[in-house]
Amino acid sequence: MIDMNRSYSEINEKIKTGTAKVLTALESKEVIKEKGVKYLLENIDVVVCSAFEMHVNALLYLSFGQTDPLIYFSQAYINDIHAYPVGPTDLVLSCVASSIENHEYGGSHVLEELVKGKDIHLKGFGKHLEVFTNKEFETWFNLKQLNQARLILNQAVTQNNIVAANSGDKDINSYMGTLIGKLENSTYNSSSYLNPLINDPFCKTVGIGTKIWIAGSQGFITGHGTNHNPLQKRNKFGIPLATGTTLSANCDINSMNPKWVRGGYLKSFGPVLYIGIGIPVPVLNEEIAHSLSITDDKIHTTIVDFSIPRRTKPIFGQCSYSELRTSTILINNKPTLSAPLSSMSGAIEIAGLIRNEIQNKTFYLSEPIERINTEIEMKKLDPRLGEAV
Repeated sequence: MIDMNRSYSEINEKIKTGTAKVLTALESKEVIKEKGVKYLLENIDVVVCSAFEMHVNALLYLSFGQTDPLIYFSQAYINDIHAYPVGPTDLVLSCVASSIENHEYGGSHVLEELVKGKDIHLKGFGKHLEVFTNKEFETWFNLKQLNQARLILNQAVTQNNIVAANSGDKDINSYMGTLIGKLENSTYNSSSYLNPLINDPFCKTVGIGTKIWIAGSQGFITGHGTNHNPLQKRNKFGIPLATGTTLSANCDINSMNPKWVRGGYLKSFGPVLYIGIGIPVPVLNEEIAHSLSITDDKIHTTIVDFSIPRRTKPIFGQCSYSELRTSTILINNKPTLSAPLSSMSGAIEIAGLIRNEIQNKTFYLSEPIERINTEIEMKKLDPRLGEAV
């Protein structure tokens, strides 16, 4: 046991003086393989973890100025996509909502275009109120003309995921892409050994208030996210065998880099968002240093049969990410193609960018103000005929 501990303030002071030693997650694995965990603990202050994955739980919060005469939106459309009023001139737009004119275009594409500085169309209808007399309003706007523009990611970081496959006779178009029948292919959406929650599996450094890099913008973790399932069964290395902990986050859209924001579309499912994220993990002690040694051969996930459209689906067992990244896995003794929905090369590049920001003293660490609840049980939605007594 190595008796060594660092604090956030000590690391931030080293960042301020330009003496902090920072590695990407990929670099840290190579250092540990060559020199061991003890060397990492004694010589490295921060390891940057990252992901460039597909998201389906994201919202844009857009705050407009007031019109003259005044309007209180009752309905609104942004590039022909239905947006939801949350105040007189504040609108929320789902990144997976589709345009009424083109089902392949959605809120994620609006985000991409906003970040690129493009003009966006707005059409709104007002409530019938005495003070707010404007009943209809139409205009074009861009990001610079908004009072506030924030991205809310309710599943910003996902600790592991599943592998989707299809044993049925017919192809299936799902949120995991097109799954060809008779186990001809499989898909997965994870940055595995680069992922922040794989490198910090029990949220020892990540919590509410942790600073997160989102497409170039510095945001914050706001709590646990959609599908948060920290009680998920884990392998002997402490990694969940399917979706475990998830984190929600938000950030200012104005600081985003368009390279790391992409609107996408999945056939017969709809729009999706591809966005880059990153979290620097401070090497505070030996336990965290050991967690940072995780590699793909020690990260396992569950292969799920999507041919059964139910909440609980059949499974074909587990496989490692080392196997997945060979592009072929065995399912029921059948060689099956495996393809990622995420970009490892993108995640690696993102980690390098954040490392440079830390070294350039433009990204400091923030200590969590509250831990993520890792004892909560994920609830289910079942029918009920009346009010609970």
